[in-house]
Amino acid sequence: MRKTTTMKTDRGFTLVEVLVAAMILTVALLTLATMFPTGYKQIADAGRLTLATNGANHVLEDLGSVPFTSVRNLDNFDSNSSGSLPAADPELAIARRWRYMLAGSGSGFSFTTAETTAWGTVTPFGGRAQVQIRQVDNAGNVCPAAATTCRAVVTITMPGQPAPTTVTLSTILVRMF
Repeated sequence: MRKTTTMKTDRGFTLVEVLVAAMILTVALLTLATMFPTGYKQIADAGRLTLATNGANHVLEDLGSVPFTSVRNLDNFDSNSSGSLPAADPELAIARRWRYMLAGSGSGFSFTTAETTAWGTVTPFGGRAQVQIRQVDNAGNVCPAAATTCRAVVTITMPGQPAPTTVTLSTILVRMF
């Protein structure tokens, strides 16, 4: 008598199939794991770029509020150099506020209680502002006193790794009266 055995039709996975699936899953997980640090770095870079752009925009808005005849006093201002501060108000107060907002105290800068109360509590981000007031048609020359238009160029530099983030914005200032 002959014995008949039947094969089961609900067979499982073979060892090769399991190993291939494990390799595919490993590659997918490693790819995802390497994406997270890259994404985090891009988010941090975007945050620094946003801070720098907002800082430059703030400086340009303040320049628009300075009387046209006095705006030249802010030429070559550098928020990291107390020696570049304008001699008198209103430019002196504005330049000091820029330093306070961008980098806080230090490097020869200290602020009075009245100033910090008026300007509010901020978290300085170590930025650096540089301001140039130049001729519209010749960026190499300082804007003359008799000019009716000047180009204001603001450069904000943010510390960062591997390199600092720099944003430069400019606008044309016009003498109205």
